[in-house]
Amino acid sequence: MIKLIKALYKKKLLTLLGIWHLLNSIHIVGINLMALLYVRQKLSPNQIAIDENGTGTDYRTLFNQSQHLAKQLAINFKIKRHQKVAIIAHNHLLLVHTLFAMTRLGVDVYLINTELSTNQLKSIHENVGFDWIIHDPEIACLSNVKSLPIYHESLMSIHSLLASTSTIDVKIKTTHFSKITVLTSGTTGRFKLAERDSKAQNFINPFCQLLVKLNLFRYQKIYIATPIYHGYGMASLCIAVLLGATMFLTKKFDSQKACGLIASNQIEVVTLVPLMLNRMLKCSKHQLTSLKCIITGGAPITAILVDQVIATLGKILFNLYGTSEAGICMIASPDDLSIKPETIGKPLRGLSTKLQKQNNESQKHHELFIKCAWSTVGNHWVSTGDLVYQDADGYYFLAGRVDDMIVSGGENVYPYELEHCLSTHPEINDVTVISVPDEEFGQRLVAFIVLNPNTEQSETKIQDWLKSKIARYQMPKKIIFIDELPMTSVGKIDRKKLQQLFFTHSSNV
Repeated sequence: MIKLIKALYKKKLLTLLGIWHLLNSIHIVGINLMALLYVRQKLSPNQIAIDENGTGTDYRTLFNQSQHLAKQLAINFKIKRHQKVAIIAHNHLLLVHTLFAMTRLGVDVYLINTELSTNQLKSIHENVGFDWIIHDPEIACLSNVKSLPIYHESLMSIHSLLASTSTIDVKIKTTHFSKITVLTSGTTGRFKLAERDSKAQNFINPFCQLLVKLNLFRYQKIYIATPIYHGYGMASLCIAVLLGATMFLTKKFDSQKACGLIASNQIEVVTLVPLMLNRMLKCSKHQLTSLKCIITGGAPITAILVDQVIATLGKILFNLYGTSEAGICMIASPDDLSIKPETIGKPLRGLSTKLQKQNNESQKHHELFIKCAWSTVGNHWVSTGDLVYQDADGYYFLAGRVDDMIVSGGENVYPYELEHCLSTHPEINDVTVISVPDEEFGQRLVAFIVLNPNTEQSETKIQDWLKSKIARYQMPKKIIFIDELPMTSVGKIDRKKLQQLFFTHSSNV
């Protein structure tokens, strides 16, 4: 508690001035995302909020321009409270302006994956019923929904509204508890909307624990590598604003550019997923030495990757586990990872867990259920869809997804078990396992392997190595060696591309 009070005081949040501005924000902008920005621009007006391509925007300017944009949207497009607005955009300053302006207007915001097809977007619209879609210019939108581009050379856009010098003023009513909804599993077609409002209990408890456990109050520069439309990226944005940190944004993740950005700006914190971190370490380890805190999440991490980080950069890696319903649920510290490299840590205070068997099987991996006051369903049990196990010391470990299970020759098979086994091979740098249809067994597993530099392996050698380690029905139908695993814009393995690669490879054999 003492450390938390000191941290909040250092960031000016627990000072008389900070409390005064917080109370003021309720009357001026309401209880919403904009309130965070209001408080921060009062406490740190000249601090650079966002650095994009070397151009900085301070907190006062970010707030004033977002307020201006909110008024322009209300005047020109009659956007108002409780309308449903989809935002489809990559990480950039105009997205941040749009997000703050929309929450200031009391809009229900839906953050949509930029990689969705038109048919997928149509399916979501049929479920939600969008009033507006605001989008990057390259995004194809629906013809039957009103849309506004982020940028356009001739038409009205978010960019032109921000640049407008119109003196027409409008008083925006204060709004409370506007909703922000993120879309999960968007690239698989199994859509799930995770809706969150801006009530204080939805972020104060996990924020305070993150602040203390990760020592985030010590740092001023953070690179948000994950897309803001993803829950992980959105949480990073909120935390950075609360702390008054400088956020570095890039439209899309590129490992070479990311390493250069970190080195040239001496960035201290980066939030990303394990695959992004793996790419950066391969690209340029020496450009990452300014980092004091690496925060991974969103996907399982391998022992190899953890060992590489510790060996090259020291004990600065934190591994977070969260869900769209509850946000951050567990934290593994650098000390935890040094002794248990693949752990997702232990639950945050105030979060309860229970493990439930799948299909009455006598296996050690069970489905994880969580319950906490800050989840989207309140203090009720919710399924995460993740398979986990807990060791004797109370640490949790991911073991795949419930819906990843296949039936191969009458046996229940989980891809993660083969994946984990292969990851222990001394010459394998990275691996992913997918399932494919099979005429004889119904479904089989296929492994895609990235070897360590200057090593050679064959499919036969890997199969022989596996025979003593896994059951016969877990053996892969095919092993395909590739240079690197394909990545989605969120930073996760692109399994669709791997499916296509397998069928292309099979047709060429």
